[in-house]
Amino acid sequence: MSLEPKKLLVLVVDRDNDIKRKTGISTPIVGFEENLKAAQSFALNDPEEADVNAMFGALKIYKELVERFGEENVEIATLAGEEKESIEADVKIMHELESVLKKFPADGVVFVSDGVTDEFVLPIVSSRVPVISVKRLVVRQSESVERTWLLLGRYLKLAFTEPKYSRMFLGIPGVLLTLTGLLYLLNLISPPLILTVVGIVLIFRGFNIDQKIMALYNWFMNFFKMPAYRQLTAFANLVAVILIFLGFYIGYTSSISTLISIYPNPPDPSTYTWWWIDKIPLILGAFLTAGIDIIATAMIISIASIIVYRVLVRDSRFWSAVRSTVLIIWIWALLKRTGILILSTTIGPFEETQIPTLILISVLGVVTMTITLIITRILSRMYSDYFKPRKEKLKEKF
Repeated sequence: MSLEPKKLLVLVVDRDNDIKRKTGISTPIVGFEENLKAAQSFALNDPEEADVNAMFGALKIYKELVERFGEENVEIATLAGEEKESIEADVKIMHELESVLKKFPADGVVFVSDGVTDEFVLPIVSSRVPVISVKRLVVRQSESVERTWLLLGRYLKLAFTEPKYSRMFLGIPGVLLTLTGLLYLLNLISPPLILTVVGIVLIFRGFNIDQKIMALYNWFMNFFKMPAYRQLTAFANLVAVILIFLGFYIGYTSSISTLISIYPNPPDPSTYTWWWIDKIPLILGAFLTAGIDIIATAMIISIASIIVYRVLVRDSRFWSAVRSTVLIIWIWALLKRTGILILSTTIGPFEETQIPTLILISVLGVVTMTITLIITRILSRMYSDYFKPRKEKLKEKF
């Protein structure tokens, strides 16, 4: 089946009428020779103009279509609107298109575009004649730049004209700038203070600290609405966090004071790095001896609240919490004895019983964990009717 030749119009639209402003040529421009001359004049006046690429691209498409359908069945035309790209521009384009169609009654249009703004006229063109193809001839990245500037212009227009946005983008900054200027004139603030306040605001907003503070505030306000067992867990976790910070602080101060008591004038760490590396066992031993008790107590309090919670809700993971408690007590005793051993080895007096004691704690810990594992497995089977697996709880919930 042979393709019947159709009357095709290759159409270029310059919505902001750059061609008239830069070359003085009026539109519509109809015909290959006339468009070629106009494109050459346009390029000589402004070679960076995107519409030039569209015109030369349209000329190339015209020649390709002429070879296929014949010169009598193909025409090329360039239309233009107004500089402000307003409704008047679209009306002008519509009238110019109608005059072109009177001279060349096309069956279809090949629309050649240089970017997003000219494509606003597609509905106008398609209302008069079918648009069978759209060719976008854009210099690399020029379309994305044009889109960016177009969106930016729209948002700036909203910021200046819409009350809802102008209050946010203009009103609030205006109030802040006015207050800052008045306080500065009254000598109540100084430029460094202003920069500090601005920096704090940017840090809070950049790291979402304000949202975290609000989330903490909302959690605190909802704390008293929680069920009793959730309040217990939350309070125990709060106490655990405080105790952990306190344990680290006591361990740190104890390690520093122990080091200074032995070496009253320690050297600069940046100059005598290896000297400080050699004293790491002493610092670690003092830290463990002084701080591990409070840190372990905090963890046991937190897990004890979890145990109570899982008993009340009949969660089968209660047994794993019990095993975790035994494990923490074992690690607590092991680290405590390790700290004492390190200190006695470093600063004396060294007692030969320290090593057997550490070995005994290690062995007893393994035995205790084994016995705990066996007992909890037996008890979990005995009380399987009371404690529900987590999967069953989720099924009941949903």
